[in-house]
Amino acid sequence: MTTLRTAVVGLKGMGRCHLQDLSAHPRAQLTAVCDLDADSANAAAQTHAAKAYTDYRDLLAKEPLDAIVFATPHHLHAPMALDALSAGVHTFVEKPIANRVSEADQMLALAESQDLVLAVGHNYRTFPANIKLKQLLPQLGPIHRILWQWLENRPESYYQRDIWRSTWRHAGGGVLMNQTSHDLDLICWLFGPPAEVSAMILNRGHQHEVEDTAIANIRFASGALANVQLSTVSHRLNYRQIAGSNGTILLEDTINANVQVPETFRLGLYDRPVPQIIADASGATGQPQPDWQDIDCSDAQSPGLLDSFVAACLDGSAPITDGQSARTTLELINAIILSGVRK
Repeated sequence: MTTLRTAVVGLKGMGRCHLQDLSAHPRAQLTAVCDLDADSANAAAQTHAAKAYTDYRDLLAKEPLDAIVFATPHHLHAPMALDALSAGVHTFVEKPIANRVSEADQMLALAESQDLVLAVGHNYRTFPANIKLKQLLPQLGPIHRILWQWLENRPESYYQRDIWRSTWRHAGGGVLMNQTSHDLDLICWLFGPPAEVSAMILNRGHQHEVEDTAIANIRFASGALANVQLSTVSHRLNYRQIAGSNGTILLEDTINANVQVPETFRLGLYDRPVPQIIADASGATGQPQPDWQDIDCSDAQSPGLLDSFVAACLDGSAPITDGQSARTTLELINAIILSGVRK
């Protein structure tokens, strides 16, 4: 196989981006599109010379596909992906992989049994600042603590426009699932699997049932500790501080870390590890003195998620975000919610 026959299901939001990417991809052929809105499906089909469907099951039954992309509400990811994998089709779903870990486990087991690719749309791994951050983490030595804040605002109209985002049954969560599953995926990607979570979740300002505020303390298998603060009831404040034995990384306004433009962040390394500074200090205090430098991220490059997905399907390479790593992120989200509702 040299060209991947593909389809996109869900043509709003990220679905529009995936349409553009696949229709322009040199190794993919966009053969079909699907949306509940027939006008949207027909318009996209005409633009991209593809066939239009309003039911993804008809599409799977009638089209000779190699791969499919689902950009649909969260609660549909698992059933749609399971149908596609059962049909022998490589599958890409938007984030999160599913609403519950049990659903993700079904998807993973089926993909493995069919020898199919299952990839997930956690695209923040491809952004320059995040790539550079991962490259530089070893310079910090053992990670001691992480402070990670994602604080923004979402108006009520955001939920009224897409009402499914406002319910546990359909969205699976609020700020944790809709907005910051990207950040929580980065946290797992950077620091490894979480081992323990204690959290509080609340709805501070919206007229819906899912949480708009979450604060979680996370212990990782490595021993690193993180405090994560997430909210859609705030002015914009996005901040990361990562401290290790050898120094600290600061991203003091990370909104640009989540777009694909060159930027800088600060790396401060000590002249010797903190435990040695503590042991050597003769007075009441011994302050580590970081040697700060601005880190240019412009040389950090990555393929796009769909480039990676197409290559995985055609060449057998690993996708940037595979189903197993997306399951780890979902397990963390589910754990934060479970801990929060038990408080």
